[in-house]
Amino acid sequence: MKKPQLLMGPLALALLGMAFCLWSAFGNDINFCVTAGCSLYQDFSLGGVSLWWLGTTAFAGLFLLALVGASAWGVVFSALALAGDALLLLLMVFTAPCISCLTVAVFFALSYWAFRRAYADEERRGPQRPSILLLLWLALFLVNVGVAVRSQNDVWPINELAPNEEGYIAPSVRMFFSPSCPSCRKGVEILSGKVDVGFYPVTEGPEDLIKILAMRKHLDEGASMAEAMTQAQKATRDDVSLWTPDAVWLRFRLLRNKAHIFLAGSRTIPFFEYHGLPAMLTRESRRPQPQPSPSAAPGAATEQSRQTPPPGSWDGTGAEPAFLNDNPIAGQCGGGRPCP
Repeated sequence: MKKPQLLMGPLALALLGMAFCLWSAFGNDINFCVTAGCSLYQDFSLGGVSLWWLGTTAFAGLFLLALVGASAWGVVFSALALAGDALLLLLMVFTAPCISCLTVAVFFALSYWAFRRAYADEERRGPQRPSILLLLWLALFLVNVGVAVRSQNDVWPINELAPNEEGYIAPSVRMFFSPSCPSCRKGVEILSGKVDVGFYPVTEGPEDLIKILAMRKHLDEGASMAEAMTQAQKATRDDVSLWTPDAVWLRFRLLRNKAHIFLAGSRTIPFFEYHGLPAMLTRESRRPQPQPSPSAAPGAATEQSRQTPPPGSWDGTGAEPAFLNDNPIAGQCGGGRPCP
């Protein structure tokens, strides 16, 4: 009877996986997980048991099987653990990826691969056939990695944002615009320097890239957004270089901004996003309403309360510009015609 041998590879992997799960279960002090899925799955449980404790138990079982040299049972048990992990990866594809969970997934996959190799060596078999389970897991893993990477490529504002403890102050209003869109130019002129708004450029045609490069140049020279937009309309190909490393990187940023609009379900600009309740709306709610004079006719109060400033006007009190409400369609290139 052959004496069982210690399986060092699976043993080390199971020990590392168990240590990582314990570290996460008790709350680690190093926040290397930067995706939304980390917060989502940190307290996730099955049957009242945390995923981290389930992972710890699974790796403990793999550790014991490697300790006694049970390669055949190790293949079966690690395959079951990998199948369960594949289901979690599938769930993360439709919700949000978790970097910590992906780290544990790597330990499960390596443990399965190590047990299969140990079993093949023990049985003196030839080259192993590819594992369908491992290939399925790999496909789901790569999709999650791609989603995690994409989630870190945030949209890019052309106007510099004020710094804070986290690096910058996120604007309460985001405006996505194109320099060639008439309504976009109108919006930039109205909102520039007057409300907490971030301006995110996109391109509708080849000339937009030239104008956006020119806008960056004027902004670096101290111009306001409205001034930079006006001056950039005169820019030509001779004024900027389109193939410098900075211009190539700008193309990627602009493509990311446009993809953000499409992912939000819109195809038109200007496109607005509100994060929280914008300060301009709270100021509007605190503005005193005009009171009719006692001698006014009965219908005068109603008429006075319905009076609004002309479209595009700004009274300096912090009220929301009429531009944001003059059309129910959030995106137009003059009149009610959506931008292409």
